[in-house]
Amino acid sequence: MKNSLFITIILFFITSCINAQNLTSTDFNSNAAGRPIQFNNFRQQAAILSGSFASFNKSSAVPAAEGSVYLFDSWKNKTTIKIDKKNYTFSNFNFNIDKEEFMSQIEGDSIYIFDFKNIDKIIINGKEFKSFYNPIEKKEKIFQVIYETTDFSILKKYSLKIVEGSPNPMLNRSKDKILKIETYIMRQGNTFTPFKLKKKYISNLVKKNIAISALEDYVKSNNLSYKNENDLKKIFDYSYNIDKP
Repeated sequence: MKNSLFITIILFFITSCINAQNLTSTDFNSNAAGRPIQFNNFRQQAAILSGSFASFNKSSAVPAAEGSVYLFDSWKNKTTIKIDKKNYTFSNFNFNIDKEEFMSQIEGDSIYIFDFKNIDKIIINGKEFKSFYNPIEKKEKIFQVIYETTDFSILKKYSLKIVEGSPNPMLNRSKDKILKIETYIMRQGNTFTPFKLKKKYISNLVKKNIAISALEDYVKSNNLSYKNENDLKKIFDYSYNIDKP
């Protein structure tokens, strides 16, 4: 009898573990993209993903200003969180630029804030985000990865700028306004340097792999722009694979 009870307990434990693993392929709100996730569904995922709950109305540093502290205009964003080769998918997701936090809306006035420490990468609408240690600020920071090789990474940093309102009716700016600022950085090992989407910066990176004249011909013949992120990926791919079959 005792042996039977023991076996039953073991089987229950194994089944529970298997079910927990199956959560990695679950999208909790695929049929209601952009809408808050039901708490009862999400708390199962919260047991696996590190993070914390907070009040949604505390997420903005300048609540009375025009504009938003969030990167995306809506919460209807196809998102994949990658942890130890496992995928956790969401369709209700956003990035708070002010707090540098990824969030998902939960039913009611709550949000779930994800802890990036255990996350390898987050992909939102095809945009890849990673955390890197920034020696300048001496802390981990969130960057969008524009292009990455074994030699370097081109990263994008998001920040906010507050333009103060004015009572002057000629300026048509009675309220503070939130502006989203984008800056590019090149990471080589532990070195971070400013980078610009310009021919000069890009040519300096790839000239050891390709003749500049060949690069210019490729850009011109394919109607590409050095200032366009998608075109930049094509330029780098061409530059680093030109000698490969």
